[in-house]
Amino acid sequence: MTGRNRRRRRKRKSNIDFVKVFFFLVTCLVIVFAAVVILSKIISHKDRYFDEGLAFYQNAEYDKALDRFADALSEKQIFSRNKDKNTRLYMADIYMKTADYDKAVEEYDTILQQTSSDKKNVGKMKEIAQALADFSDSNYAGALPVLEQYVKDYPELYLYIGTCYASMNDAEHMFENYEKYIDKYGYNSYLYAQYAAYYISIGEMDNAYGYINNGLASDNTFQKELRLQEISYYEKIQNYDKAYELAKELYELYPEYQDGVDEYNFLYTRVSHDDE
Repeated sequence: MTGRNRRRRRKRKSNIDFVKVFFFLVTCLVIVFAAVVILSKIISHKDRYFDEGLAFYQNAEYDKALDRFADALSEKQIFSRNKDKNTRLYMADIYMKTADYDKAVEEYDTILQQTSSDKKNVGKMKEIAQALADFSDSNYAGALPVLEQYVKDYPELYLYIGTCYASMNDAEHMFENYEKYIDKYGYNSYLYAQYAAYYISIGEMDNAYGYINNGLASDNTFQKELRLQEISYYEKIQNYDKAYELAKELYELYPEYQDGVDEYNFLYTRVSHDDE
């Protein structure tokens, strides 16, 4: 009995030692793993580059933000998949803001391939980006169904939908969608240019001239186009001297604007003939 009890105690003691060794090894592995993660973060500049890119993004310095975000993606770091996803989301948003829709599509596609979370929202943004890319390529029929599908979530899309209908000579739906946009965001130079183009096309020159003037007094985004419409207005009322004067001014301000160059060359010839 005594010998058997002694063997049991030795066996129990051996088991206790094994458990201690096991937990010791697990603790060591956890410490080593944590050290590797911390060391990875210390060595990598990913977080710093991301923070700098975010600061540029918030200040609308998009070129600098893209450079910093690209630097962040190039840095290797353990467990950085979620950070890389957020980085690419910011990059895609910049491409959307700067109307570089093809690159936005590429970023959203990369996110969908590399991550399994939030696929529905990212997929939706990819569809919108592709529709806007189609819109930019004048594929209005291809863009319209997707834009109408998501306009309730993104009411700024009413602007693009209105232009799609304008391209189809559907004035009723053009005005309907433009007015929904205006109710929420107000007028901008693009809308003034679109309204002016419509009224020029139907020969209502007084209305056209009013929208041209309002557009020229608003933001600077579509100044070239509005100036060209102003020239077109004077051509329509056969005041070619004034049209030429404005075309020359447009050419001097924007010498690389091809539509302006073409109009200047045309009117230069026309005024020369009149002078003769």
